[in-house]
Amino acid sequence: MSDPADRYRQTLDSLLEGFQIVGFDWTYLYVNPSAAAQGRKTPEELHRRRMWDAYPGFREAPIFAVLEECMTARVSRRFENLFTYPQGDQRWFELRVEPVPEGLCIHSIDISDRKAAEKVLQRSHDDLEARVAARTRDLEAAIRELDAFCYSVSHDLRAPLRHVVGYVEILRERAGPGLDEEGQRYLSSIANAAARMSRLIDGLLQLSRYTRAPLEKQRLALDSLVSDVRREVERDAAGRTITWAIGPLPEVDADHALFRVVLTNLLSNAVKYTRGRPDARIEVSGGDDTDAGESVVFVRDNGVGFDMQYADKLFGVFQRLHPADQFEGTGIGLANVHRVVSRHGGRVWAEAEVDQGATFYVALPRVS
Repeated sequence: MSDPADRYRQTLDSLLEGFQIVGFDWTYLYVNPSAAAQGRKTPEELHRRRMWDAYPGFREAPIFAVLEECMTARVSRRFENLFTYPQGDQRWFELRVEPVPEGLCIHSIDISDRKAAEKVLQRSHDDLEARVAARTRDLEAAIRELDAFCYSVSHDLRAPLRHVVGYVEILRERAGPGLDEEGQRYLSSIANAAARMSRLIDGLLQLSRYTRAPLEKQRLALDSLVSDVRREVERDAAGRTITWAIGPLPEVDADHALFRVVLTNLLSNAVKYTRGRPDARIEVSGGDDTDAGESVVFVRDNGVGFDMQYADKLFGVFQRLHPADQFEGTGIGLANVHRVVSRHGGRVWAEAEVDQGATFYVALPRVS
C-alpha cells in the first residue's frame, strides 16, 4: 500500500488553487505547483527557503504584517491581496490563512479576472449614474421651464380673456334684444367658451402651484382626512343617494394640503362618474404592502368606467376620456394627482372597464 502522506501530497499537488505551508521560521515547508506558479516560481525554487529570500522585499509588504499577526496570535484571516511581481505587473489573489501545528497554511486563488470584471462593471455603473444624474438635471430643468411657461402663459391669457368676456356682456346688453335666436346662441357659445378657457387657466395655475409648493411632510391619519373630503364632495351630490364604504386606511408621510388635493380629485371623480347610477357606490380603503414597501390607498366606484387601452392618457394635462357635454371638467385634475404623488416618491395607476366602474390606486413609500 502507498503511504497516506504521499496520497495526500498527490492530492494537494493536483489542486488548481494554491496551497502552501510556512514554518514558524518563515520557510516554505510545502508549496503545491499552483501556488508556486502564482508566484512565478517552481516548488523546488521555494522549498526550504524563507519567504523574503524567495521574494525580495516581501518582509516590508503589507501582506507580511497580516501573516505575522496570524503566526503570532494564532488567528485566521481571509482577505484579498494585490501582488506586484518584479517585472512590475500585478495580480489579485484571495488568501485564506490558517494556523497549523507547523506554522501557517495559506490557501490562494487568483481572482484577477473577477476583479477586472468588477472594475468594468463599476465603471459602467459610474457611467450610468452620471448619465442618470445628467438626465435628471435636464428633466428637472425642463419641468421648471414648463412650469414657468404655464404660469406665464396663464397670466398672459387672463387679460385678453377678460376683454372677451367684457365685450360679450356689453354686446349682450346693447344688442342682445335685437339679436335673433341664432345670434343669441352665438353669444352664449362665446361666453361658455370663455368660461371654459378661464377654468383651463385656473387648472394650469393649480398645476404650476402644486409643482412649486414646498413639501411639508407629516404623519397623516387618512381616516379623518378622507372623512373631511367626503363631506366636501358630497355637497356636489345634493339630492343623490350614494353608498359610501370607507374601509381601513394606512398612515402615510405626506404634505397635508397637497394630499388633500389628491383625495379631493379622486373622490370628486368618483361622485361625478357615478352620476346617473341609481345604486351609486364609492369605496375608499387601503393598507400596507410590506413586500413592496408601500402604503396603498384606492378609490373604487361603479360608474361609467373607461376603456383600458386609453389608460396611458389618464394622467396627462387636458386629457379626457369622456365627452365634455356629458361630464364637466378641464382634464387637469388627474394630472394634479399624478404630479403630487410623484413629488412624494409614489405612484398612481387605475383599472377600469367600460360601464363597470373604475379603481384608482395611490401608493406612497411605507411609513417605517
